[in-house]
Amino acid sequence: MSRLSPAAEWLGRIILVAVSILVALVGLELVTRFNRGSEWLVRWPNFVLASQARFEGEMQGQFAFDPRLGFVSRPDFKSPEANHDSRGFRVVPEGPGASAGAPILATGDSFTYGAEIADDGSWPALLQADLGRKVLNGGVVGFGLDQIVLHAEQLVARDKPGLLIVGFIADDLRRSEYRRLWGKEKPYFDLVGGKLVLRNVPVSPDAAIPWHLRVLRDVFGWSALLETIMRRVGDPYEWQAAGVRVLPRGAGEALACPLMERLAELGVPTLVVGLYAPPVWNLDPRPPWIVDEIRQTRAVLACASRAGIGTLDTYDTIDRAASDPGKRAIFFNFHMSAEGNRRIAAAIAEAIRSGAAKRAGQ
Repeated sequence: MSRLSPAAEWLGRIILVAVSILVALVGLELVTRFNRGSEWLVRWPNFVLASQARFEGEMQGQFAFDPRLGFVSRPDFKSPEANHDSRGFRVVPEGPGASAGAPILATGDSFTYGAEIADDGSWPALLQADLGRKVLNGGVVGFGLDQIVLHAEQLVARDKPGLLIVGFIADDLRRSEYRRLWGKEKPYFDLVGGKLVLRNVPVSPDAAIPWHLRVLRDVFGWSALLETIMRRVGDPYEWQAAGVRVLPRGAGEALACPLMERLAELGVPTLVVGLYAPPVWNLDPRPPWIVDEIRQTRAVLACASRAGIGTLDTYDTIDRAASDPGKRAIFFNFHMSAEGNRRIAAAIAEAIRSGAAKRAGQ
C-alpha cells in the first residue's frame, strides 16, 4: 500500500479538524436550542432579522424621526398598552388633586417611559399620584445618556418645569458610544480637550446597515449559539440592533461628568436617579459585567453630585423589594413591574420632599 504524500497527510488532518469543529458547533447549537425550549429544535428563525423587523416596526409606529435626537416618542400615538399626548409625552393619567403650577419633568430611557406596562404603571405616573403634583413623562425607549441630556435640554426650554428628574441605567453609557442604534442614526458626543463636541447632527433619516454586517446577519443570524455568545460576551447592539460604534468601549463613561455638567447648566432644580435593570438581581452569582454596571451607575451619580445637582441611588430600594415582596413581584421581563415602579416612585418622592433635588450652586 502506497504511503500518502506529506501534502495529502496535512490535507487529511485539516479536513479532520474542520469536521470535528463543525460537529462540535452543531452539538453546541442543538444544546443551546434545547436549553431555550425543545420547540426551538424544530423552529429555526433568523433571530437578528426578527429583532430588526421588530425595531423597524416600532420606529415606524411608536417613534418619530427627529433631526437632533435621531428619534423621539411619536405625538398622539395610541395602543392598548402605551399612549402619547400631543407633545409626545407618555400619558400620565390624571388623578384627583394634581396641583397647578410648574410641572415636574421626568426624562430618561425605557425605565422612565415604563416599557412593558400600562400608562398608569410608570414611575412618573405613580410619582404624580404620590406627590399630587403634575408630572410629565418624557422618557424615550432606547435612549443613550447623550440623547437623554439633549432631550432634557429641549424639554426644559419648551415646557419650563419647576423640577427635572433624570433617570438612567448603566447601559445608557454604552449606547452613547454609537452613531446608529435601533434602526436609526443618532447623535453622539466626542471629548475634545475635555469639552463635549456634538457629532452627527443634524441626524440623517437614512440609516443603512453596513454591508458586511448585513451579510453576517443574513448568513449567521439563525444561530441561537451565536446570539447567546453575542448577548453574553460580544456586542449585542452591533449584532441584534445593527449598531454602528464610533467610540471605543468605555468611552461612554468618560462622557458622564461633562454630560452632568451640561445638565447643571440648565438652572433647574434637578434630581439624577440611578436605576437598575432586573439582571442585577436575576443573575446569581453576579457576572463581572453586572458588578461593573453597578459601579458605573454610581460613577455617574458621583459626577452629578460634583456638578452640584441632586442624586438618588435606587439600589437599596430595589434590593429590599427583591427580597420582599420578591423578584417576581417587582420585575417584568427586562423592566420593572408596576409594583417595582411604585417603590421607585416612593423613593423619588421622599427624596424630593427632603430637598435632594437641587439646582447647581445652591
